[in-house]
Amino acid sequence: DATNMPFIIYNIPQTTGFDLSINLFKKLLENKKVIGVKNSSMPVMDIERFKSTAGEDFIVFNGPDEQYVAGRVIGADSGIGGTYGAMPELFIKAEEFVSNGDIANARKIQHDINDIIVALCSLNGSMYSTIKEILKLNGVTIGSVRGPLEPVSGEDLNKVAGIKAFIDQTIIKYEE
Repeated sequence: DATNMPFIIYNIPQTTGFDLSINLFKKLLENKKVIGVKNSSMPVMDIERFKSTAGEDFIVFNGPDEQYVAGRVIGADSGIGGTYGAMPELFIKAEEFVSNGDIANARKIQHDINDIIVALCSLNGSMYSTIKEILKLNGVTIGSVRGPLEPVSGEDLNKVAGIKAFIDQTIIKYEE
């Protein structure tokens, strides 16, 4: 019975047009089935506020990939992100740096991740279509994006291999 399952709130104001306020968040917490929140709002402070309001046992996921390190440092338990599939090694390494308290290297890898995210967003189509093309080059064919998102096309298809090479070079940079 799905009504008895715990659930996680998804706060993504950039697509819903609605910011989850602390007052509404507190009301949602009255439902004992609410066990966490994936916070995709850009202010990192939201992560800290949700965590401090709900308590240490409440799960808070960082959503924006471009602030993974900041989200983890301020209190997110982990992250859920759209670009993780294109560069899982880099997010695993970022997590290692954060978990070990190596903030200097965590900042460096976040900078490199952000450069890759900018590249993923530089082509026609959507970032997700670029990620799916990179996955295809890695031997994982999962089809294209669904509408209304547009696939990468034309000359930009030729640029995907360069972005994949950029990711691969960055992974090598952080290998032990």
